[in-house]
Amino acid sequence: MTRPLAKPPQRLSPSRRAFLRAVGMGATALPFYKLLEDSFAQAAGDPLPLKLMCISAPHGIATQYWAMRTPTSPAISLDGLSLQGTDTETSFDIGYPNCSLQPFDDAATYGKSYKDRILTIEGLDLASDGHDATTSILTGSPLTGGKPANSSLDQFLAVEQGLGASTRRSNIVLCVGDSDINAATTLSYSAGGVGVSKIISPFDAFDYLFSGFVPPNDPAGQAALMRKNALGQSVIDAVRADCTRLRGRLAPVEQQKMDQHLAAIRDLEKSFMTMTPTGPSCTMAPARPASTDFPTDPNKLKKYNGGEPTFDAVTNVFIDLMAQAFACDITRFGTMVMNDLPWDSVHNATTDALGYGLPSDFHNLVAHKYVTYGYDWQNKLATQGDSTTWLAKYNKYVFGKVARLMQKLDGLGALDNVLIYLTSELGNPNLHSSAGVPTLLAGGKSIPFRFGRRLKLDPDCTPPNDSCMAHDPKFANGANNHLHVSIAQAFGVSINSFGTNTNTAFTTGPLAGLT
Repeated sequence: MTRPLAKPPQRLSPSRRAFLRAVGMGATALPFYKLLEDSFAQAAGDPLPLKLMCISAPHGIATQYWAMRTPTSPAISLDGLSLQGTDTETSFDIGYPNCSLQPFDDAATYGKSYKDRILTIEGLDLASDGHDATTSILTGSPLTGGKPANSSLDQFLAVEQGLGASTRRSNIVLCVGDSDINAATTLSYSAGGVGVSKIISPFDAFDYLFSGFVPPNDPAGQAALMRKNALGQSVIDAVRADCTRLRGRLAPVEQQKMDQHLAAIRDLEKSFMTMTPTGPSCTMAPARPASTDFPTDPNKLKKYNGGEPTFDAVTNVFIDLMAQAFACDITRFGTMVMNDLPWDSVHNATTDALGYGLPSDFHNLVAHKYVTYGYDWQNKLATQGDSTTWLAKYNKYVFGKVARLMQKLDGLGALDNVLIYLTSELGNPNLHSSAGVPTLLAGGKSIPFRFGRRLKLDPDCTPPNDSCMAHDPKFANGANNHLHVSIAQAFGVSINSFGTNTNTAFTTGPLAGLT
């Protein structure tokens, strides 16, 4: 799956060497040594570590209102709007009617334009098709028996490579409205393709990140927290001993699940340490969601169980908590699966809460009704597609949440070190195809990708053929595994392959054109 390349030991910065001299070599074996070392190094001016937020939006992206409009785009009109234009890699328009990328150039709503901080990629393919391809977004692997063969990129970096070891939480896994570990709604997988439990409650998300958060200027609170932590640590020690003893009696598959529990215990243990938050915006924790704002029973937040009207508010809370958690360096890795907005006549959730005028059945009447332009067997334009802009409106809503996250991070002085990766499981919703899925990267100045650009990969297939991407290795350049490799390398992990495929051309090498 992933084979780290041999690399020389990294040289310590002067500040880290000074810290090591101060505490002595013996201290490096103590719990949370890295936490203290990182805080010391950052205070001395060392570069801050990079952070990653991965988001998936359901049911695809309306290509016509997202893709570059160039002189060679299809010469058709959609809703009176020509799909041809003068976009180039670095000069492009995202303000035309119904363009779903408008939020990134909407200073009136989000305080400034973030157009120069986005990088769109056309032509990336996932390793599997249909809604279950959500699993392939971060694993880069097809499914066998409903599960991937390997961990997802976030878990690989945060847990397996230890990049989340020095923060209070190694990572956080969020989902709006669905706590089940199923392929269609799960992004995060640990080693062996074991799905990671998801948080769907704003209360649970807050407590996971900020419970026990005591400002350094509150001595009474710090003393009470130390007493609580001492008791919690004794319980953790006993549980870990039992788990370790039990692990040796388990079969390999069950050992993988036990390892996931042990990783969770390590994260819990870190919460029993009095931690001094870093960053100028960490003098106090954000407010805990009010019990009057959401049902306290997580089951009431689920789709098909009355939770649909809460989805927008839950998404906003998750976005805001992630911004503060990144700013305070509580975690450096997060994933979030978004969900349909509250329109589903079958399950009696028909309120159009956002006033978009969308049909009640989002899945069938919005996503799968959307038809992109197509070609016939003679390679001639055969259909202009369904001119309905409903899916584009939902896409714009999704990108608005990313713009909100960027605005919050920017306001906290934390955007420079964050990479946001958003995509969907479908490139053509009408066909349930996961080829050519529109992909968005957004981030700050410390991320080693060139933003403010639109990157268009060579198409895998020439019309009307749309099924060559999984069979012909000369089209392997579009596999999203290459993006995984590029992100890992950007985070300092020397790998050259990620995910699984019968042909290594699909999984090997970074994605060209990002840097």
